[in-house]
Amino acid sequence: MSFQANASVTAAKIVLADIAVIKPTGSAADAIGQLPVAAAPAPGKTKQLSTVSVITSLRNRPEVADVDWQGSQSIVVERKGNQISQEQMQQIVTDYLLENSAKLQAQVEFTAVRSPQQLVLPAGQLSWKVTPSNPNIIGSSSFSIFFTVDGKPAGNCVVRGRLNTFSDILTAVKTLHKGDVIKEEHLALQRQNLAGFEDPFQDQELIIGMQVARTVNAGKPLTQKDIVSPPIIKDGEMIKIFARKGTLLLSTSGIAQSDGRLGETIKVKNISSNKLIHCRVDGPGIVSVDF
Repeated sequence: MSFQANASVTAAKIVLADIAVIKPTGSAADAIGQLPVAAAPAPGKTKQLSTVSVITSLRNRPEVADVDWQGSQSIVVERKGNQISQEQMQQIVTDYLLENSAKLQAQVEFTAVRSPQQLVLPAGQLSWKVTPSNPNIIGSSSFSIFFTVDGKPAGNCVVRGRLNTFSDILTAVKTLHKGDVIKEEHLALQRQNLAGFEDPFQDQELIIGMQVARTVNAGKPLTQKDIVSPPIIKDGEMIKIFARKGTLLLSTSGIAQSDGRLGETIKVKNISSNKLIHCRVDGPGIVSVDF
């Protein structure tokens, strides 16, 4: 058996066949070659072994009792690995964003600010998953990359940077005030950075006829928080009250004491009893109460 001056491994353990040439070949040599001699260094690192120490560690193994030990007095063992450069990490994030640009309906621009210089993982089939700091991607300031090798977790890193997402979104042509009903002439499409805007609109058909929930200045995008459905019951409107108890259903008339949207609870004056009651808005001109 002849020890080599240099050897390379991929597994987490070093076996005799990794560091020595065993002759004559055959089943006995194969068995001897699989004897463990030391833990391998970390992926991408090296480790020096003393052949005296290796021989000493195997002295009680009957398989090597008659072996003639020859070769180098020391062995430098390098563990191979998947080396991932800083540029590759950043490219993984860029590719992820490009894959999701269609779903985001936006032009995506990412500038990396900070990431590891290099990451070395065990050798094998490499795959990864990218997770943005914001589940919606838009507004994310960092992206975590989780790596697996041969299907097993192998490491992770974080790439931080500036993410800009540009898209044509609906903005107010003029200042809109709370309570205004949105019309087509109130809207214009403008290309803007989506960062900082939560759920902006791109399709005007979704908001025409809706009501402004708070003041939106001219040139500002309209978002989900800026609009509400218009009331289907008006303050002072004569409405029908349905009262339910089990299978029993009664009805009477009342007067709404405020505007009401579908599903909201409003005060209603019962004309018969002249009392104020809290009712749920079920539809245009219809409310209900349980008793």
